[in-house]
Amino acid sequence: MSSKIKLLVPEGRARTTPISPAPRLGELKGKVIGFLHNGKPNADILLSRLASLMRKKYDLLEARSRSKPRVSEPADSVEEMAKECQGVVNALGD
Repeated sequence: MSSKIKLLVPEGRARTTPISPAPRLGELKGKVIGFLHNGKPNADILLSRLASLMRKKYDLLEARSRSKPRVSEPADSVEEMAKECQGVVNALGD
C-alpha cells in the first residue's frame, strides 16, 4: 500500500512599494512634537517621561499627547497631529 504526501510550501511573494523616509527635523528647539500612545500598558508612562526629558533637553515649544483607545484600532488623531506637530513619537508599551 502506498500513499502520497502533498508538501505545501508557505512562501509567497509580498508586494512592496518603496517609500522614502520623512525628512529629518534638524534642530528640535522651538518645535511642537506629538507623542502618540498606542493603547498598550505603560506606553503612556514611557511617552510622558520622554516628553518631559525632550522638553528640557531640546527646549521644545510644546509636547502634545494623544491616545488611541486600543492598540488594535486606528489612531483617529493622526491627521490632526500631522497638521499641528513638526514631528511625532509613537511608542509601544508592555
